[in-house]
Amino acid sequence: MTTLEQFEKGLRLDQYIATITQNKENFRANFIKATESFDADDLAFFRSLPTKVNIAVVTEDANLDAVRDVPIIGRLSVEVSKLALRLFRPATHAEVVQAIMQDASLLVDAQEMDPGKGRLPIIAFYTQEMRLVGVHACRLPELSAEMRRRRSAWIESHPEIWDAREPLDKMTPLTRTRLIQAIYALTPEQRVMWGRLTVKYWRRILSTPPAAAQAN
Repeated sequence: MTTLEQFEKGLRLDQYIATITQNKENFRANFIKATESFDADDLAFFRSLPTKVNIAVVTEDANLDAVRDVPIIGRLSVEVSKLALRLFRPATHAEVVQAIMQDASLLVDAQEMDPGKGRLPIIAFYTQEMRLVGVHACRLPELSAEMRRRRSAWIESHPEIWDAREPLDKMTPLTRTRLIQAIYALTPEQRVMWGRLTVKYWRRILSTPPAAAQAN
């Protein structure tokens, strides 16, 4: 179980942003726009939580799911004093990341949160006493389904690309880049929609009593 001492070893939001080495401008832009993902009712919900919530985020700068979702949880933590956020990179916080993943595996299939396969971020919600409340791993299930649909559609529409059906790590860099762009591209309206659905998902996690969350 992740301890409070381990949690406090994580980076605060300002420390994390200062040390981003990839996608820093995209992260900053998404952080500025993140307020579009929650409204007054959302803020009222998080501010009305009975006690502080510790949020441990396992993330990597290059991960595109993290660039989309981490700015939102970061902005929420700025707007809501009851949300204490710490961020952890697997390369520099290996021991704590392992503890967080062991906690999260109680609620999420371990294969769904393998940093080695780019399955980040892992957002783990804890009570003040570091009792696990819930986990959001990688992306919303609905968004995963949409991205699988996009991948299939892109492959079917490009029969001339010989390696389009290969796993990502077997594709040429050009094919991999084109496919990732097709999968991850969001219009401003889609970005806001998925952001709002993500915030609602976090609300559902924090609406579940800790005992019930760990039993599921």
